[in-house]
Amino acid sequence: MAGVVARDGLTGITIANVAAAAGLQRTLVLHYFGSRDELMASFITNAVAEYGDRMVGDDPRHAKEPIEDRLDRLFEPGAYHSHEDLVIWAELVARSARDQTVRQRLHELWTGRWLPAIEQQLGVAYPQADAERIEQVAYALACLVEAHWYFHLQGVDSSSRTRQAQQAARTLLATLDD
Repeated sequence: MAGVVARDGLTGITIANVAAAAGLQRTLVLHYFGSRDELMASFITNAVAEYGDRMVGDDPRHAKEPIEDRLDRLFEPGAYHSHEDLVIWAELVARSARDQTVRQRLHELWTGRWLPAIEQQLGVAYPQADAERIEQVAYALACLVEAHWYFHLQGVDSSSRTRQAQQAARTLLATLDD
């Protein structure tokens, strides 16, 4: 499904296109998902959620690193596994403006998983900070990272702009020391 979305956008998603990309019979995909909407919902709930969890989650490989260094990586190449993943994310966000189901699924992921994961990591790194301030900084950091990658898709980024975004993120983190 990811390949179909990256190639054709969300409007190109059909049971037949996804089945062909997976090398499966259309009827088999239809049997397991029932409809295009259920196929899309499953993709968001599973594949997109898992990828987002990896981005905002506490990667055990980097658990001992300062949170500032982990945050810096979210602005660098490799934060999105591939250009295709970033395009898929942009497609989903754009679709959420017109599709209540997509909007609801993404809302659930942000409010139920991703923002709480960021808040939890900030709470561990800054135990003296109050919960409301942590919540504000987590949201602002998510906005900053998202904006950075949307600028990247538009060709507005550069290595100096990446450093500027990283510095802005560190400035936000510094407010948790106050």
